[in-house]
Amino acid sequence: MLTKLPIDKIKAEFLDTLTKQNTIVLSAAPGAGKSTRLPLWLLEFEVFRNQKIYLLQPRRLAAKNIACYLASQLGEPVGQTVGYRLRNDSKVSKNTRLEVITEGILSQIIQHDPELLDCALIVLDEFHERSLHGDLAFALARDVQQALRDDLKILLMSATLSVDYLLKQLPDAVALSSEGRSFPVELEYLPETQLSRGSNNSFNQKNKWRDHAVKICKKQANEHQGSILVFLPGVADIRYLEGCLQDSMPKNMLLCPLYGDLPIAKQQQAIKPSAAGQFKMVLATNIAETSLTIEGVNLVIDCGFEKVASYDEHNMTSRLKQQSISKASATQRMGRAGRLEPGKCLRLCSKEHFGHTLEHSVSEIQQADLLPLLMQAARWGVTKLIDLPLIEQPPSAKENRAWQELKQLKVVDQKRCLTAHGEQVAKVSSHPRFAHMMIAAKEFEQTKRVNNLGFLACLIASFLEDRDFYPPSRARSDCNIQHRLTDIVKHQNSNQFQSEKRIYQQAIKLAKSLNIKYSNQLPLEHTGTLLALAFSERIAKKRDNTDIYQSTQGKSLNIHEEDPMLSETFIVAAQTFARDVVTFAKSHNKNGQNETLNIRLASFVDIDILIDWRIVQIEQNNQLIYDQKLDRITAKQQQRIYQLVLEEKSINEQLTESQVSNMWLEQLTQNGLKMLPFSEKDLALLTRWCWVNQHQSHLEFPKADETTLIEQAQIWFVPFVGKIKSKKQLQKCNFSEMLNNLLDYKQQQQLKQLTPTHFIGPTGRNCPIRYSKELSPTVSMPMQELYGEQETPKVGDVKNHKGIALIIELLSPAKRPIQITQDLIAFWQGSYKQVQKDMKAQYPKHFWPDDPMNSKPTNKIKKWM
Repeated sequence: MLTKLPIDKIKAEFLDTLTKQNTIVLSAAPGAGKSTRLPLWLLEFEVFRNQKIYLLQPRRLAAKNIACYLASQLGEPVGQTVGYRLRNDSKVSKNTRLEVITEGILSQIIQHDPELLDCALIVLDEFHERSLHGDLAFALARDVQQALRDDLKILLMSATLSVDYLLKQLPDAVALSSEGRSFPVELEYLPETQLSRGSNNSFNQKNKWRDHAVKICKKQANEHQGSILVFLPGVADIRYLEGCLQDSMPKNMLLCPLYGDLPIAKQQQAIKPSAAGQFKMVLATNIAETSLTIEGVNLVIDCGFEKVASYDEHNMTSRLKQQSISKASATQRMGRAGRLEPGKCLRLCSKEHFGHTLEHSVSEIQQADLLPLLMQAARWGVTKLIDLPLIEQPPSAKENRAWQELKQLKVVDQKRCLTAHGEQVAKVSSHPRFAHMMIAAKEFEQTKRVNNLGFLACLIASFLEDRDFYPPSRARSDCNIQHRLTDIVKHQNSNQFQSEKRIYQQAIKLAKSLNIKYSNQLPLEHTGTLLALAFSERIAKKRDNTDIYQSTQGKSLNIHEEDPMLSETFIVAAQTFARDVVTFAKSHNKNGQNETLNIRLASFVDIDILIDWRIVQIEQNNQLIYDQKLDRITAKQQQRIYQLVLEEKSINEQLTESQVSNMWLEQLTQNGLKMLPFSEKDLALLTRWCWVNQHQSHLEFPKADETTLIEQAQIWFVPFVGKIKSKKQLQKCNFSEMLNNLLDYKQQQQLKQLTPTHFIGPTGRNCPIRYSKELSPTVSMPMQELYGEQETPKVGDVKNHKGIALIIELLSPAKRPIQITQDLIAFWQGSYKQVQKDMKAQYPKHFWPDDPMNSKPTNKIKKWM
């Protein structure tokens, strides 16, 4: 007899809805039983008696555990009625009707069998996680449902679904909800007072929150009765806390790490019930956030961080980014403490900080590398993602760049259709870059007669899809990927080097899937050659007389000053990262652009082999360049790979005015207005113009901000620089006259009237007016020269009563500031008395009347009045 669960209350309603509707959104609170009870109903459901059901779980550990649990409920071994299928691990048979699978597996199933004729229902559990694979799996299933199988049923489930948003995207869907089963959880906030959670990128800051977590964990381990689940961002954090806590654990408490790459036996040790009188402290990533119940846990310690995979287009690298979790994730974590009994949750942040976190996490499709998604879309026959029924679309510019990258890899053609090579790449369970590299290496092994080149590619792919096992202290000054590959081969069978062993085994699996023979005799000298296949944009050449490398994409790359790789002329960067702190000399080029990236992993490369094997193509052309050393435009003959110049020499070529002006326009677009030698007069004109736009907007003057000026450079800049070939000549330009070409004659006159450069005082003195972004400009002049003035001078649209009073800085006879006012009458009638007293004492020879409003202005002392 099965224990009653909250979801049992909606069984009849659910099955009735499932009979009538093809798309269902089920929101079920934690503990409801949606993952462990509902699948058993589906197996009993007569409508699905002879058809297959796919149950998707986003995490491998949860998928395997749920499959084993469901099979045990049927009294069967896993692999009979209930089985699971994961990457490189499956237990299914001809009798399997319910397959628990991960999202990438479903995409492959649909690609092989678009009609899914033996499948009745697809269940996507924990759909709120919105992984890239999950979004693709849903989109393909939805496309099958809408175009090929109108009887295919889709069920979306989660405890924290944004139901309203989903129903807007799926107008035919029906929403159901179930109560959960959870016990009260007491919540407490324990922030580290010295910790600034907004600055978690620095190493010291990182150690602060870690040390705070260690302190709390030690205290709770010795005081709390029960098992403890600690949520940490990543594996490095788990290892750090594990090292700090090992010697502090009570005898009856076992310390257990829990993360995705952990061997299955150790994962099970963290999950299974403890022996009587024994407790556990489980240090886990967000793998334990959903779908897993760890027996005995009644205390959750939540650090409030997570690691999220994010593709950084500037770094050209996918990286794990640490960030604060969303409120939805925090709710899931807290719920782990009350699954089986009343519990407690300690959040290691302030209540105020938690209030500012996002309601839901940003979906992966907005921040991940899109190449794997687009390749599968192309395999499905889609040339733009808008044609797939995705829950959410990525930015169009990002999508277009990713299509271009696939074209460079020869995966798709000009029409975004898979090439014959792309068909092969799409079938490999690896990133498109690495699949392309492995398939090309296999071909080169035959045509270029390089033994074991294919397996070397498999080993490189396996390592780069894993993580660097070198400690940071060593990795910092040794970016050579060949050293890692040598260690992997050396330690392939050693249990003391689990990372190397795992990477080697994965390389063998990749090799077998591609019919590539594996061997330990590897042509490591071709490591850079293979990396160039995957990362042609990261081939780089060392600049003359510097330690900086220039890549084919135009990026500047930096290698640690102690790294022997610096002796190489040509390299290929496998991984890069942005520097937190860099010196000015290394992080800035002549134009002040901060584009230098650090190299984390790289290999030297023979450029002649890349050319001979046609991995890259040399372009030769004559073109204008801006010579940074000479600060002038000149003609050069260049040999280049994309933006990387291999050789260049000056040539005598007559330059047309059009060529020269377009080169200046290119420099202006790249470097901004700062490259132009504006005089003080020019800058003053732009400041006055921007002031009118900001504070007299009713006059609808043309914009004069930097973006607009660059966009309109064809009007005011290009026509006047066709004969100018050097920066020295450019300095002679009258930029004020050039800029005035953006204004008609009436507007030019208006600008002079609205924003006079000077205020002429009663005695005839010309006083410069200082404009800025502030509302009121400022003018400075001697107070004595304003006697008799009863109105504060104004600028702007005075005629239409929209003028703005100047701020007047009143000066002493020694031209020192003595008072600031924007209302002369109020000044004369008020604080003038005190000023008069002070001035009489300091400057007795000058005229300080008792009635300044009715006195004559003067610039003379009393003797000459």
